[in-house]
Amino acid sequence: VKAPASVVWECLLDFYSYPQTIPTVRDVQMFTNTHLKQDYYSEKAVERLKYEDGTLATLKHGVPSVTRAAFTLSKFRLKIAAIHKYRPHPQGDYMVFTLDPACTNVVLQNAKGVWHTQSNPDGRGEEYTRVWLLCELKVSSLLPKWIVDYAARKAMPRASSWIKPHCEAAADLWFKDMKER
Repeated sequence: VKAPASVVWECLLDFYSYPQTIPTVRDVQMFTNTHLKQDYYSEKAVERLKYEDGTLATLKHGVPSVTRAAFTLSKFRLKIAAIHKYRPHPQGDYMVFTLDPACTNVVLQNAKGVWHTQSNPDGRGEEYTRVWLLCELKVSSLLPKWIVDYAARKAMPRASSWIKPHCEAAADLWFKDMKER
């Protein structure tokens, strides 16, 4: 991606803009993060406000955070909630996400993954970032293999295809604003 890692992370951590950014995300609701061992129904829904008491994470590059969000996905309006644990790291920031316990069911038994960034990949310059998305899903063995294969072929590219154009456009806008100041 032709954008610094800081821009990539500002885009990844801006959960509130996912419905405008990611075509398959229809809606997002953020929740407090005070009962992580329980499902998100035990948390309070929060609006897009700044909280200083620690119940809502600061969504900013370089600031470690734990967030909970419920997403409405696709034309089928599937509700999926996840816990996101973002950590800055000198060798590339990362964010681990796991399926909220309330969202496990007979079909979708578990989901987890990680976003990871690598600045200046292959010596291309600090304005470039390699973005990694690794994901694992556990589904029922009763689900036909062709359905699982079809979902994997469709879902995984959709989960990450937005990142390059969105981050590059954001980097262009932010750098343009900085030059005009």
